[in-house]
Formats: sequence, C-alpha cells, structure tokens
Amino acid sequence: MEFITYFANGLSGALITFIGFLFALMVVVFIHEMGHFLVARWFGVTVTTFSIGFGKEIWAFVDKHGTRWRIAWIPAGGYVKFLDDENAASVPDREAIDQLSEEQKRGAFQLKPVGQRAAVVAAGPIANFLLAIVIFAAFFWAMGVNRIEPRADYVVPSSPAAEAGFKSGDVVLNIGGRKIDDFAELNEIVWTSPGRTLEFLVQRGREELTLKVVPVLQVRNDYIAGKHERPMIGIRYAIEPIVAGVTKDGAAAKAGFEPGDVVVRMAGRDISDFNQLQEIVARSEGRELPVVVSRKGREIALTVTPQLKSPGKKAADPTPRPLIGVLSSGRPVHSKHTFVGPIEAVQLGCERTWGIITGTLSYIGDIFTRGRGADQIGGVVRIADAAGKFASLGFTQLILFTAFISVSIGLINLFPIPILDGGHLVFYAYEAVVGKPVNENVQEFSFRVGLALILMLMMFGFYNDRFILASWMPWSG
Repeated sequence: MEFITYFANGLSGALITFIGFLFALMVVVFIHEMGHFLVARWFGVTVTTFSIGFGKEIWAFVDKHGTRWRIAWIPAGGYVKFLDDENAASVPDREAIDQLSEEQKRGAFQLKPVGQRAAVVAAGPIANFLLAIVIFAAFFWAMGVNRIEPRADYVVPSSPAAEAGFKSGDVVLNIGGRKIDDFAELNEIVWTSPGRTLEFLVQRGREELTLKVVPVLQVRNDYIAGKHERPMIGIRYAIEPIVAGVTKDGAAAKAGFEPGDVVVRMAGRDISDFNQLQEIVARSEGRELPVVVSRKGREIALTVTPQLKSPGKKAADPTPRPLIGVLSSGRPVHSKHTFVGPIEAVQLGCERTWGIITGTLSYIGDIFTRGRGADQIGGVVRIADAAGKFASLGFTQLILFTAFISVSIGLINLFPIPILDGGHLVFYAYEAVVGKPVNENVQEFSFRVGLALILMLMMFGFYNDRFILASWMPWSG
C-alpha cells in the first residue's frame, strides 16, 4: 500500500514536472530559433528547416518559402537549418555550396557577408534576452515593485556581519560606493562576492560608519535549487510577527494560537520581528515558553512547548529543530510597494536580466579562481525539476522561471565553444579581422572538440543531478 501511495504521488508530481518543463523549454527554444530565423530571412538566407526538438517528427508542414516547420520527439532543444548547412549545428557543407546554382547561392548562408552571418548567429541569444526583459517588464508593470529598506534589523549571532560590528537597526547606504536602495540589491552583491571584502557604509542613528565584511559560503537547502552553497553575511530584514497560519496538530495549535495573532512577547522578550520569535524557539531546547499575542485588539496569554520536527522539504533548512508550527506572513516591516509605468518596468526588466547574467558569470568565475563548488551546474534533469516546482507554485511563477531559463540559455549559447553560437561568432570575428575564414580543417577539428566539451558538460550536469533523479523515485528506497 505504501508503494502505491508513493507511486500515485510520484505520478502526479511527474506530470506537473513534465508539463512545466515542456512549457518552459519549448517557449525558450522557439524564441531562440525564431531569432535566428527572422534575421536570416531578413538577409535573404534560405531556411530549409525550423525544428523544435530532435529526432523523429511528430508533426510538420512546409510553408510557401519552402521551410519545413517540424516538432520532434526529443524535447532537448531545437535548430534552424540553412540551405548550405551540413547538419543542425550549422557546420558548413562546402561540397553542397559548390553544387548550388547561382540563384540558390544568393540564399546560401555561408556566402553572405561576415557581418550578416554574425547578426544571424547572435540573434538567437539576443532573442532570449529580449524575451526575459519582456516577461520581467510585464510582471513589474502589472504587479508593481516591493522595495525593502536595506536595514540590518536582525543580525545573526557569530555571523560575519556580527563580527564586523553590525548592530540591529543599521541601514546600509552603499556597498563599495554603489548606492543601495533595496535589500534585494544588497543580496545581489553579497551572493556574488564569496571571500571578497565588502565595504559597507551604514547609518546608525545620526552617524555613518564603515564596516568591512567578508561573505562566507553557507550550505542551504532551497526548495527550488536543492542543497547548495550560498555566500552570506548574516543580516535579515524585519518581518511582521504575524501568525499567517497554524500547522495542524503542531505545538502552536495545541497552545491555542490562531491565524491573525500578532506575537507581542515571548519568553519575557518584546517581539517586533518574526526572526526574533524563531531565534527564541530555536534556543528553547523544548522548554515551555510563555507567549502574549494580540488578537482582535486584546492581549491573550498562551504557553507553548516547541517540538523537535522538520520544517518540511520546502524549507531553506529541513533539518529537525525545535518548532511550534506557526507560519510567517513574510511581510517585511520596512518596505514600500509602488506601481511603475511601462518605461520604468522595461528598465527594471533589463536590470533583472543583467543581474542574472552577471550572477551566472560571477559564479562560473569563482569556480576557477576561488575554488567554489560546481554543484550548481546541472542539466536537463535540474531544469525539469525546477520547472515542475515553479509550476506547482502557479502559472505566474512558471512564467518567471521561463524568463530566467531564457537568460541562462541565451548566455550559455554565447560561450566561445565551437558548435555553440559563441563559437561561430569567434570564427566570424577572426574572419573580419584577418579577411579570410578560418581554415576548414581547423573548423572541423574545433567543432569536434566543441561537441566533446558539450557532451562532457552534459555528463557532469547529469552527475550533479543524480540526487534529483533519486528524489523523483522515493519508492526506490
């Protein structure tokens, strides 16, 4: 019976994962290939095939220009094939070019000026970036922006921030000379600076102080990303001490907590931040805690005894610890929600896209220069897993995940690896400078090396994703 339950739950989760993955990847691949396609058509290149997926066709049709539009069984990408391409990777077919008629040669990709060829190749990644900008901009325009004041309302004991001299209530003005207006900007800098000394200018009361902090890598178990290391300094913004929900059969439910309660005092300490409540409970060692909550304008005294439990697989840290079973509203105490116009929304969309690019490049750079772990390099399995998790959170979250993946795929395709768009651009840059194409034998060898590198990266990603595969099959033990 237990196996049947596991299988049923796994089947439901697998369906969500498959649908989410298929949606996100197909949208991103379609936009990428459409970028290549439109610019190629603009320059008069003959496009013979536009494929979403690889392998045997599921469905296809031929348009009036002779392009075969197809959907194939293997949803691992796609390609646009030109008249003079040897294969889907746009490797030039020199023999085919020689056999073309003069009219056909006008549509040959390899015979176009180097600038036009470079534009066609770059159009795919650029289309991915534009898709992300449009999605993020639409989200900001529709939902507005919630800016959280960059205050160190809670300083984690013995953390780098505590050792650097941060005090509760410090407001971060700038980091390394960069003005900080939002806690998200602060996090962005910290998360991309492991082991680097960051100079914080903070305001404490009426005085301004300079504090130097070195972010350290801490292991986290994120619901989406799984177990990974992230640079942290140990400061948090204040969260309203409101009980948003009460876990059934938990300690808080037994003590009489109700949704909407505002925690005023716990263990004799005034509470103004949900982080304070969590700290007291974590240090309780299972002892009874006197609590005062405000409920509908009156104060009520309760007594709660934390229980050693796991907060669940969606928690940042699922390790069992003292818990009382109350859910936070997650609403920051010091924040401001504003609606923005279309121009500012586009600007914010560009900033979000650029943040993903710089964050990814910073992570890759740290792998080689600072010995940071490469455990976050994943493949199709990780994308599918994340897509399923975002899909389970709602369609809006899946759309935002699609934007993130679009940036990532656009950036990866710009890496200077032969067979990828970036490798082709390197060849075209050489041709533009030297005045002649790279030697055919060199190109052929480079494409083989590039293919080998891609296969090795895929194998490495699959190795990193082995634990995700195991989590998909809980019945396997």
